[in-house]
Amino acid sequence: MPFQSSDDFIKYVFCSNMEAKDLFQVSMETLIESENSDFMVFKVIEGKVKNLSGYDEWSEVIEIDETTFKKLHLNLCQKVGRIVRSGFKDRR
Repeated sequence: MPFQSSDDFIKYVFCSNMEAKDLFQVSMETLIESENSDFMVFKVIEGKVKNLSGYDEWSEVIEIDETTFKKLHLNLCQKVGRIVRSGFKDRR
Protein backbone atom coordinates (compact mmCIF):
# COMPACT_ATOMS: atom_id res chain seq x y z
CA MET A 1 0.00 0.00 0.00
CA PRO A 2 1.53 3.36 -0.98
CA PHE A 3 2.19 6.05 1.62
CA GLN A 4 -0.87 8.22 2.12
CA SER A 5 -0.21 11.88 2.72
CA SER A 6 -2.78 12.80 5.31
CA ASP A 7 -2.89 14.77 8.54
CA ASP A 8 -4.49 11.71 10.14
CA PHE A 9 -1.92 9.17 8.92
CA ILE A 10 0.64 9.74 11.72
CA LYS A 11 -0.09 11.41 15.02
CA TYR A 12 2.10 11.77 18.08
CA VAL A 13 0.66 11.69 21.57
CA PHE A 14 1.92 12.42 25.07
CA CYS A 15 0.32 10.18 27.70
CA SER A 16 0.84 10.77 31.40
CA ASN A 17 -0.48 10.95 34.90
CA MET A 18 -1.80 14.30 36.16
CA GLU A 19 1.51 15.39 37.74
CA ALA A 20 3.48 14.96 34.50
CA LYS A 21 0.70 16.66 32.54
CA ASP A 22 0.83 19.66 34.88
CA LEU A 23 4.62 19.91 34.45
CA PHE A 24 4.27 19.60 30.66
CA GLN A 25 1.60 22.31 30.57
CA VAL A 26 3.94 24.71 32.40
CA SER A 27 6.49 23.95 29.68
CA MET A 28 8.13 20.98 28.04
CA GLU A 29 11.43 22.11 29.58
CA THR A 30 9.87 22.01 33.07
CA LEU A 31 8.96 18.35 32.55
CA ILE A 32 12.34 17.54 31.01
CA GLU A 33 14.25 19.15 33.88
CA SER A 34 12.14 17.39 36.51
CA GLU A 35 12.76 13.86 37.78
CA ASN A 36 9.25 12.87 36.70
CA SER A 37 9.18 9.87 34.37
CA ASP A 38 5.47 9.06 34.68
CA PHE A 39 4.75 9.60 31.01
CA MET A 40 5.07 7.93 27.64
CA VAL A 41 5.01 9.16 24.07
CA PHE A 42 3.49 7.19 21.22
CA LYS A 43 3.55 7.36 17.44
CA VAL A 44 0.04 6.49 16.30
CA ILE A 45 -0.29 5.36 12.68
CA GLU A 46 -3.71 5.53 11.04
CA GLY A 47 -5.35 5.87 14.46
CA LYS A 48 -4.42 2.30 15.44
CA VAL A 49 -3.75 2.21 19.18
CA LYS A 50 -4.69 -1.39 19.95
CA ASN A 51 -1.10 -2.59 19.35
CA LEU A 52 0.47 0.16 21.47
CA SER A 53 1.35 -1.55 24.73
CA GLY A 54 0.26 0.49 27.72
CA TYR A 55 -1.57 3.17 25.75
CA ASP A 56 -4.85 2.65 27.62
CA GLU A 57 -3.19 2.83 31.05
CA TRP A 58 -2.69 6.60 31.05
CA SER A 59 -5.24 9.06 32.41
CA GLU A 60 -4.09 12.05 30.33
CA VAL A 61 -3.54 12.13 26.55
CA ILE A 62 -2.37 15.19 24.58
CA GLU A 63 -1.59 15.31 20.86
CA ILE A 64 1.91 16.69 20.22
CA ASP A 65 4.10 17.36 17.19
CA GLU A 66 6.97 15.20 15.97
CA THR A 67 9.71 17.44 17.40
CA THR A 68 8.12 17.35 20.86
CA PHE A 69 7.74 13.56 20.53
CA LYS A 70 11.46 13.17 19.80
CA LYS A 71 12.55 15.42 22.69
CA LEU A 72 10.28 13.73 25.21
CA HIS A 73 11.24 10.24 23.99
CA LEU A 74 14.93 11.03 24.43
CA ASN A 75 14.28 12.51 27.89
CA LEU A 76 12.30 9.48 28.98
CA CYS A 77 15.03 7.13 27.75
CA GLN A 78 17.64 9.11 29.70
CA LYS A 79 15.56 9.09 32.89
CA VAL A 80 14.77 5.38 32.72
CA GLY A 81 18.39 4.65 31.81
CA ARG A 82 19.56 6.39 35.00
CA ILE A 83 17.09 4.35 37.04
CA VAL A 84 18.22 1.09 35.45
CA ARG A 85 21.92 1.89 35.83
CA SER A 86 21.51 2.89 39.49
CA GLY A 87 19.68 -0.38 40.19
CA PHE A 88 22.44 -2.33 38.46
CA LYS A 89 25.14 -0.63 40.56
CA ASP A 90 23.25 -1.52 43.75
CA ARG A 91 23.40 -5.22 42.84
CA ARG A 92 27.18 -5.39 42.50
